[in-house]
Amino acid sequence: RLLAKEWLHYRYGVFEEIGWVESPVHPAHYRAADGQWTPNACANIPLESEPSCHSQNHSCPFKIQQEANPELSKSLMAFPEVPSVQELCDEGSHNREAPTPHNLLCDGKSVWEVMRASPDFQNNRNVEGGLRENEVSFQYIRSHNPRMVLLVENSNVMNVQKRWDFMRKAVRKFLTYDIPDGVSIGLVVFNSVANTRYPLTVLTDGNTREKVGSSLPRNPSREDEHRRCVICGIREAVKVINQDGLGGHIMLVTAGSASLGDREISEASQLLTDNHVALHTIIYPLVEKYRAPDGSLDILATSSGGETYVIPDEGIGADSRLSMYYNLLDSFYYTLKSASNQFSLPIKVLSVEHPGGRVPVSAGSFMMDPTLGPETVFAVFYYDVTHVGNQIHLVNPHGMVIDTVNMQNEDGNIHMITVRLAEAQVTPGLWHYKIENRADSHQALYVQVTSRTRQQSKVPRVTLRTWTSHNLGVVNISDISRPLALYAEVRAGLVGVEGAKVTAVLQRLGLTNNGSHHQPLEVVLYDNGLTGPDMVKGDGVYSRYVPRLAPSKYSIMVYVEGDTSRYSFVRQSKLGIVDVIGISPVQDNLPPARVVDLRARLLPNTVNQLGFTWTAPGGDLDYGTAERYVVMASPKHQELIEGGGTVIEGWPTPLSSQSIQQHTVLWNEYETLSYLALYAVDENGNTASLSNIVTVYVPAPPTTTAPPSTLAPTLSPANASSVRDGKGAPVLATLEAHQLAVIFGCVGGFILVLILIVCYCAARTRQQRKADASSKKNHDVQDAYNINVTVASKGVEFPESKRDLKDGLKKGYISPVESWSASQLLSTHQDGSMSGRSDNNSDHSSSTKKSYGESSESNEYYREANPYPYQHVGHPEQYPVPSDGYPTPTESYPGDTYPPPSEARSYMSSQPSDSFLSVSCDLLPSSHGPPAYAAYPAYDASLRSGKMPPPIPPKPKVLYTPEPYLYDNQSLDPHSSTPSVTSEKRIRNVTMV
Repeated sequence: RLLAKEWLHYRYGVFEEIGWVESPVHPAHYRAADGQWTPNACANIPLESEPSCHSQNHSCPFKIQQEANPELSKSLMAFPEVPSVQELCDEGSHNREAPTPHNLLCDGKSVWEVMRASPDFQNNRNVEGGLRENEVSFQYIRSHNPRMVLLVENSNVMNVQKRWDFMRKAVRKFLTYDIPDGVSIGLVVFNSVANTRYPLTVLTDGNTREKVGSSLPRNPSREDEHRRCVICGIREAVKVINQDGLGGHIMLVTAGSASLGDREISEASQLLTDNHVALHTIIYPLVEKYRAPDGSLDILATSSGGETYVIPDEGIGADSRLSMYYNLLDSFYYTLKSASNQFSLPIKVLSVEHPGGRVPVSAGSFMMDPTLGPETVFAVFYYDVTHVGNQIHLVNPHGMVIDTVNMQNEDGNIHMITVRLAEAQVTPGLWHYKIENRADSHQALYVQVTSRTRQQSKVPRVTLRTWTSHNLGVVNISDISRPLALYAEVRAGLVGVEGAKVTAVLQRLGLTNNGSHHQPLEVVLYDNGLTGPDMVKGDGVYSRYVPRLAPSKYSIMVYVEGDTSRYSFVRQSKLGIVDVIGISPVQDNLPPARVVDLRARLLPNTVNQLGFTWTAPGGDLDYGTAERYVVMASPKHQELIEGGGTVIEGWPTPLSSQSIQQHTVLWNEYETLSYLALYAVDENGNTASLSNIVTVYVPAPPTTTAPPSTLAPTLSPANASSVRDGKGAPVLATLEAHQLAVIFGCVGGFILVLILIVCYCAARTRQQRKADASSKKNHDVQDAYNINVTVASKGVEFPESKRDLKDGLKKGYISPVESWSASQLLSTHQDGSMSGRSDNNSDHSSSTKKSYGESSESNEYYREANPYPYQHVGHPEQYPVPSDGYPTPTESYPGDTYPPPSEARSYMSSQPSDSFLSVSCDLLPSSHGPPAYAAYPAYDASLRSGKMPPPIPPKPKVLYTPEPYLYDNQSLDPHSSTPSVTSEKRIRNVTMV
């Protein structure tokens, strides 16, 4: 069953009818039309599967059990491992809506629909009952060593410049160094007739190789090239091959003008087919531009299974460029590689040209991976031995310099200097080299590194295989349905290598109108599974279409740089010649590529925001940029396939090709299954095919607000997962008008509040500066009317300067001041008049401070903004406020006498300062005396409607001796500290002003 599945896949181009785990486009489960999660497979019955995880998780697999599905018989392309499955899905049982690879690549057709279009099932070749079982027999075929004949043109076209000299050197190098032991080789030359120069011989030793390599004539024939008989040479070469059995290869080296007529083509084709011979053609040199195919040798070669290579003519006066010689060697190498087991040939690690006349020392590097090592050869090819200086240095990956003076082997017959490294010397990693380059400006040096694979390597060896979509090498650019596609398969053992950098370089042959070479065209190949032409992502096959080539011949080289899980490597391969014919269209008729990886998912922490992700297709296939997208949605899958549905506006413009594009949509349909697809349109109106169709389903929002969760909610994908390659979350949604209004309103409100705060801070700063200026001026006035207050403790003698003050105390001039009762305070508060100002502020400015430890704040009753919270024992409401009789510096004190207090009270606080009287005016009734501190330091002239009092000396009114009041570490002078004193009663001499 597994063999039958793979045969159907190979023979008829059908694909898997089952989804894959971790695939965002072909998931293991999908949401069916009824809204339920269903296994993604084609079957004749509803499948019963019990996954161990949630079906909407892309990493959740499903396994079909025979016991749970006893009637399962389809499809062989989905369940070849189930014994009861022996049939394929047809029109009746096929599920066109399942996102399987077969539905995507075959436009929803069943396997049987695709197979019946094959010639194998035409003309009733598959009539039921018309087949019978036969015994299967297997034939084991063992390949023998290659058998090759080298067929070389010997006419006067080779008697120009260094063409024949390069030919003899290249043949000798090919036979002496390149062909492995055991290969049978013969040599035939031709012009108007053909003759055998050396019969078919097995190469076993150096002596035989030298004899065959020296078989070419020293000088070419002078016979005119137009008399050459190519068919004569092919007949002679086939005759040489048939001397020792059937089958082999002919390597034909001829000039570019060689061609065959229809009769000769027919005869040559019959000869090659009957004798199982493949013809490989090397055009050397290309002396004219190619014509359109008219039965030329390249068609004959490709139809027989061979390759074609071209070496352009690059003559300089009587000389030829070294590039002709090296390209001829290169063509021999790749012809031998295609004709024999590639593992028996050395691997070409490096091949690079270093032009002469530029720098005295040419440098470069090459990568040696762990699979390489035996017979490693570093070779330098030159036109003249004097072009190579004495310096050839190699540097291994550890930085060790290898001086090759005693390791160089010079072969003047083939213009080559080699340095052979022992297997133990070949350290895996990046090597560097330096060569003294003395070549002329019109010549160059070529550096080549080859090595063989290790026999006992512990890591899988890397192989590279290349081919095109046109087996005959002819591409008609007028047929846009069959553009040229390039393929490169990179494997490490049997496993495809992912993530490699694969670049194809197309060199157009011939010259431009000004006589220069055409610029090479570099094309990056991808293994992205986006079809057109890559089918499967990650299988190691890199491919891409190459449209819009001008009619001409193209030589193609493929370069690979990659990494396995254990090492890095480089490889290169020559594809041969591609002949582009036809007429280039005047107008753009190439549509954009098809989008095949459209994905959708419900974004986390949202109710109805859907994120869509896809790869931008390009304007011409997957090149350039498309102009716009057309997005269609429908509740019916078939309606989208037929071109119907509702157009969804507001999608972004396409990005450049290969870019990951994202878009977010608010989906307002809940609990409803919908289908969505898109296609791109270029600037000329060319439209792409419809993309893969994704299902869209948004569950109903919760009726109540759920508590916040620290875990991310489960996603609800629609045949899709998060952004491919982990490159970020989808972009913001297109918001509705009311949502935009809320957002802009919040932003505007925040800006307005910020402006108000800035204005307020500026006003406060300006006001504080004015207050500081006024305070500084009043302090100057205070210095002239300073009040000295002396506080003495018990047992402390007054100084001599204070004797009069002490005597005054004894005489009773200063009466002690006692506390007032609560009733007195309350009555005073009620009877006293407050300032009649409308702002309820007193005549004292906010600069009047109270000291709290080392900090000061505004007085509770004289503050403006930002009050300091008092923490008195009593309630602030009980404290009196100043009356209108409270004097200013320009007014007299009230003439009322102060009656003695009737009751005493104390307030617990920190101890008063020794330097001044610590009495707060807040605790003294305004009707019973003046404040206990000078008003000058706290006076603010701005509070008195423009009055500016002159500095008048204060008028003492009454002398009294207060009892000590204990407050909350308060100080009347904000500029002084608060030292600690004892809590006992002290005698204070106070002079009130």
